[in-house]
Amino acid sequence: MRRKWMRFFLFLFLAILVLSVAVWGNRLAPWDPLETDFEAKLMPPGREHWMGTDNVGRDVFSRILCGARNSFALTFLIIALVSVLGTWIGMVSGYFGGPLDTVLMRVTDILLAFPDTVFAIAVVGMLGPGLKNTVTALSFVWWTKYARMARGLAGVIRTRDYIVQARFGGAGTLKILVCYVLPNIVPQVIIMAALDVGGMMLALAGLSFLGLASQPPAPEWGYMLYEGKSYMQTAPWIMIFAGLAIFVTVVVFNLLGDSLRDILDPKE
Repeated sequence: MRRKWMRFFLFLFLAILVLSVAVWGNRLAPWDPLETDFEAKLMPPGREHWMGTDNVGRDVFSRILCGARNSFALTFLIIALVSVLGTWIGMVSGYFGGPLDTVLMRVTDILLAFPDTVFAIAVVGMLGPGLKNTVTALSFVWWTKYARMARGLAGVIRTRDYIVQARFGGAGTLKILVCYVLPNIVPQVIIMAALDVGGMMLALAGLSFLGLASQPPAPEWGYMLYEGKSYMQTAPWIMIFAGLAIFVTVVVFNLLGDSLRDILDPKE
């Protein structure tokens, strides 16, 4: 158990370090991430520009630091939306059962039948590129896993003795859901949300890489990959450093989610 806690605190420290870069990136950046200098375009990494410059002379290192905030803000916003929405839908479905459960779970099954990213690309393609439509598209397809998980737990919890006693004690349905059912679901929701940070960031980066999410000139890791793909042979550092930032972040949060699951999962 001690080793589990040590792993958790190690990855928590790394996650906080990454988040600190996202929060303070604008102040840490040595250059203005939006400032263009065509005389310095496509400069390789060096003393003046640690990670080189892009096709319009913007400092890649500064854009990665400032782009971290945009990437994390979108990731956490969507995860917050889908976790809350999916948890409540699943909790209500599992607690009440019957026709309501059947209807909600059939809708969930239909959405689960489609690959998340492919379905999001289709939705964004119909609504048009942009951050608002990207958030809408990903939120529309990612809540289903939370609903499935919450529904299964709520279906078991509703038969527990303390739920029956709460009903006999005069507790209303809303109070039972909030005070008795939800606290037993929250740990699993936290674990799933922590594990989804990496996947959501990859989904956002994929949409940005296709030009469907972040739009210029705002710095964002996925869009930096999109901008750098045309210069992969002449200026590979544009894509390499942006891809490395995504890779490190995904690995850190996946490991944090695994260590958190080892601690919070009652089966362990």
